Amino acid sequence: MEFVCKYAKPTGEVVKGVQVGQSIEEVRHHLQEQGLLPISVRPRSWTAAFGSRKRRAEIKAQDFILFNQQFVALIKAGLPILRSLDLLKVQMKNPVLQRHITDVRERVRSGALLSDALRAQGVFPAVYTASIYAGERSGDLVEVITRFIHYEKTILSVRKRFLNSLIYPAFLIVLCIVMVSVIMTYVIPQFSALYSGLNVQLPVATRTLIAFSTTLRANLIVILPILIGGIVALRVWIGTSSGRNWLDGLKLNAPIVGNLWTMFSMAQLSRTLATLLQGGTPLLAALEVAQSASGNTVISGSIADSIVHVREGQPLSESLEKTGHFPELALEMIRVGEQTGSLPEMLNHVADFYDEDVNIRSTALLGFVEPIILIFVAVFVAAVLISLYMPIFSIRGTIQS
Repeated sequence: MEFVCKYAKPTGEVVKGVQVGQSIEEVRHHLQEQGLLPISVRPRSWTAAFGSRKRRAEIKAQDFILFNQQFVALIKAGLPILRSLDLLKVQMKNPVLQRHITDVRERVRSGALLSDALRAQGVFPAVYTASIYAGERSGDLVEVITRFIHYEKTILSVRKRFLNSLIYPAFLIVLCIVMVSVIMTYVIPQFSALYSGLNVQLPVATRTLIAFSTTLRANLIVILPILIGGIVALRVWIGTSSGRNWLDGLKLNAPIVGNLWTMFSMAQLSRTLATLLQGGTPLLAALEVAQSASGNTVISGSIADSIVHVREGQPLSESLEKTGHFPELALEMIRVGEQTGSLPEMLNHVADFYDEDVNIRSTALLGFVEPIILIFVAVFVAAVLISLYMPIFSIRGTIQS
């Protein structure tokens, strides 16, 4: 099986290439034997990569945060790493995390570094493993893990707040789709059967509505498979590199919401870099980790371009500015951080600013979307009712005359 690998040479140069092996652990071990530092190892096939993401999703963020909080507490109490891992693996309720921590413990007992043992699992965030590696080198493992816990809590809080704000609009949209489907496939055909027995001339609006509903119901057995097949095909295409690039580019360039995605990506990137730099990770290595953890291929490509410029000796702010995907305010704050020697602090300020801005703008946007959905539903229902009841009014007027 082929694996896409990123690894650092002893000179500090970061290289990306393809290695052949039976597992992620085997490829990492082979790179380490050559004196190279593995940064990330991923299966090349998209099906294997999908399986890897599925396994990783089984470890809940809350369980992982709790593990690190307990781990820090035990190390602060003076317990060795091996003894701490022994205590933690016994009381874990998440079986997937327990299995990986047990393997980590065995690797550490065999002489491996904690960061190497964690990285070999292939399920822990790159930010976490890079932070642990920096903490081992600096001898400040407790502080590094504490920073990561704060980072993870902040990211989790922002995501939860954003997703919770989407619940009510999503409910309205689903309810609207269900209501329209019931009206078009059940209610209107009932009126059509009623009017067909009266043998009266129907208004144009009523005839159009009935014709559309009849066609939709008659071809439902064809429309549904096509619709489902189209959704599945789209999901599969988005799983490819070209599809993912298209989707991520659409997110950043979409009207109104594109600016929100850009600010959200900037906040996550800034917080990731700040956490790594505060933990002692060099800037180039921090950028490499942030590139793989950005969650957006367009942003990831921009970071890759900036890495080239930073390696040539250019400032980070200028390197990011050349990509054209980063807001001017963020670039200016990063520039100030570089000039004053307080880049990690300024990156945290950037992340806090954009997190708050995303929260305010998303709340305002959703407050605008909800009335639009309700108005659409009201107009649709009113139009359907008027079209269906117009013949009844006409028949009544004929009878009275």
